[in-house]
Amino acid sequence: MTPRSRRAADAAIEVLADEGMRGLTHRAVDARAGLPPGSTSSCFRTRLALLDALLARMLELDEASIVRLPPDAWSSRERVAATLAGLLAHWLGPARTRTRARMELYLDAALHAALRAQLDAASARFLHLAATGLRAAGVPGADDAARMLVAQLDGVLFDALARPLPVAAQPAWLEYAARTIAHSIPDPTP
Repeated sequence: MTPRSRRAADAAIEVLADEGMRGLTHRAVDARAGLPPGSTSSCFRTRLALLDALLARMLELDEASIVRLPPDAWSSRERVAATLAGLLAHWLGPARTRTRARMELYLDAALHAALRAQLDAASARFLHLAATGLRAAGVPGADDAARMLVAQLDGVLFDALARPLPVAAQPAWLEYAARTIAHSIPDPTP
């Protein structure tokens, strides 16, 4: 991605999170990015191309937070719970806009198939990362456990966005949710 197209993709994430799919237009992205009118459409000719770029950028940023996990992230239930709590706090804090945009994309893809393949590919990458970590920790049925792990994380994220808690209560809730999820992962095989 060029710096201009990256800037437009980042702005598109913000527009999608704030205004939903109906508000996501080339013109709105230009305005949000502070780009001259027509800049976004010259980078991404169609709405689908804009959505593809937005998704690719979100994937790049979200994957970077997973790849940075410490090697011992899956070494014990306590470590898993701490890792998950950190990820949830990140996705609902600094990366909240991306989390909201991702939820918008998934909800829209349920009605419109245009993005389904790209979203399925992105999901497969995260499921693979989770399964790899679980497998390395000796968790039996790592593929199924990874799918459940991702589903539980998505559920907590959706709940936090749809029914936000007071800011002061959020850290305790996220720690509780992370511990609950960590305890749902099957015990490693000896």
